[in-house]
Amino acid sequence: MRHPSDAIPTAARPPWGELLDLAEAMHDLAERATTAEGGPALDDLVRLTVERIPQARWASLTALRKHGFGTEAATDERATLADLLQYEMGFGPCVEAVRDDSVYVSGDVTRDERWLEWGVRVHGDLGVRSVLSQRLRLRGDVGVIAGLNIYSDAADAFDEHARAIGLVLATHGGLLLNTMLANDRVRNLQRALESNREIGVAIGVLMHGHRLSQTQALDVLRAASQDSNRKLADLAVEVVDTGALSIRGWTATPGTRLTQDRAG
Repeated sequence: MRHPSDAIPTAARPPWGELLDLAEAMHDLAERATTAEGGPALDDLVRLTVERIPQARWASLTALRKHGFGTEAATDERATLADLLQYEMGFGPCVEAVRDDSVYVSGDVTRDERWLEWGVRVHGDLGVRSVLSQRLRLRGDVGVIAGLNIYSDAADAFDEHARAIGLVLATHGGLLLNTMLANDRVRNLQRALESNREIGVAIGVLMHGHRLSQTQALDVLRAASQDSNRKLADLAVEVVDTGALSIRGWTATPGTRLTQDRAG
């Protein structure tokens, strides 16, 4: 949950016109994201973050997946390096915002006891002085946890106004990422179905043309995939197109059984 000191009083929030303008920009971004795969929409999100938050210099989007933390998009290499240092050290505002489902703000990372070692290093190496990190609201079944990170080289850069804008960006950013992840799952499912269809047809071709059982035909495809270091689906397309399949040391041509070459 958000730390009490990070709460944003209603009276301090930006004018409605600014919020509506920002929401409209995010809506346009979300519409473009429905036809884009991955990077471009997230690049637009972090770019918009820097444009809309006063004193923001760099921004990034952190994602926690099964294999660990990674930066999905960044406006500048310095944001990526500031993130990477946190991943390597195992602590820092963006890492803890994602883990704790919180908002973390620091006006001077060189004096912030929560991440002092990181703060001193990131300031000395990259010039970062202030940071605002917050977790995005994602569906629980997407297998990803993410956070929006905003960096500045100015002290006390992110006041209540900036936090309010950041909250709007994070809210819409979560919706955007949810949409993108759902689209990715649909595309992956479509590709898997297409691959499975080709593999099924190839098994049928091998069974009919070389008098193999279903299990034998699948074993042949797997052996060819391993031998040639090619994807099973790519080999399946070849079989469907030519009716033949070559494996080192073996021969399978239309009308014959799979036989082992003497040289093999």
